[in-house]
Amino acid sequence: MLLTFRLQRNMFPSLQDALPRCVHRIEVVRSNVLKVGSSLKDDLESGHTESLANETSVANKTSIANETSVVSLEQGYSIRDHVENSTFGFEKILALGLPERSDRRDALTLMSSYQSVKLEWMDAVKGKDIKQVAWPAHWNTANKTNSMGELGCWKSHVNAIKRVIDEGLSSALIIEDDADWDVDVRSQLYEFAIKTRELGNASRHSSKQITDATPTQSPYGDDWDILWIGACAWPQGPESLSFQGAGGREYLVFWARGGMACTWGYAINSRSAKTLLAWLLDINEAIDFHMGKYCERNNCVSVWPPLIGSHIPAGPQRKDSDIRSTASEDREKGETMFISNSAILDMQKKLGRTA
Repeated sequence: MLLTFRLQRNMFPSLQDALPRCVHRIEVVRSNVLKVGSSLKDDLESGHTESLANETSVANKTSIANETSVVSLEQGYSIRDHVENSTFGFEKILALGLPERSDRRDALTLMSSYQSVKLEWMDAVKGKDIKQVAWPAHWNTANKTNSMGELGCWKSHVNAIKRVIDEGLSSALIIEDDADWDVDVRSQLYEFAIKTRELGNASRHSSKQITDATPTQSPYGDDWDILWIGACAWPQGPESLSFQGAGGREYLVFWARGGMACTWGYAINSRSAKTLLAWLLDINEAIDFHMGKYCERNNCVSVWPPLIGSHIPAGPQRKDSDIRSTASEDREKGETMFISNSAILDMQKKLGRTA
């Protein structure tokens, strides 16, 4: 029996004024009782800082024999080497942001430089700038009116997915300009890659046996369609795998069977870019909800808590969202949902800032 509930604004203090940019509501679908080492509520309320322990090492370098691929894992390098490179093991990291939100772009660019992460920026699109003839065929139908912000969010992500196809990228991580991650994100991604490959060795669908023992295209395996590492819903199944961080914090890795929300960060590959773009061309809801339905019939892997969260800075709360109106009061300190040791806050601390 599925248990569905709406995340209320007063459940967790850090969520109070930080609803995601691309959604107006968050619905969490759970297929069984979620057991995280330390409860999410306690984590958020205490502000306890944790970093993922780097407990697993790779004994031998992995040699990849697929020499015929145009883009393949570089020979002589381990899975850890690939995951811990400047693009987290993907061919590119594409960051979406409105040109006028230079505050967000500057913060994420500076943080990424401290983290030795290479971003390629793409200008996001405003819904009001999209001519009605270019709207999805069923937009604002079925007795439902969607916002211009949701329309712009849809087009921005469609453009990023289309770029993966146009440039023939083997894979890309797509993030939004308010994205943030843990200072130890590379160790987290390495553990995630190991569990994703283990999960891939089991059958996702009864009609398709997945074997990722020796991936040739991605350190995360070859048989996934979306790696949804920046989501705010966790409809995990009984086949969830886990890895632990410092202090016993547990991360669950699972097949996402729909019900996902938030597009803070997700990865696609050359194959799934085409099927996902086709899926998104006609849409009548927020893009993350529609992508969640894509995962009902395709191979999507997610992790909870997410490895990429949404950062909300100190200062006026009206800056939190480009889609909805927010309160005008000032926030004393910045924070990032679900991230224990924010890379943005760490960067600010190194620069002598405390907010």
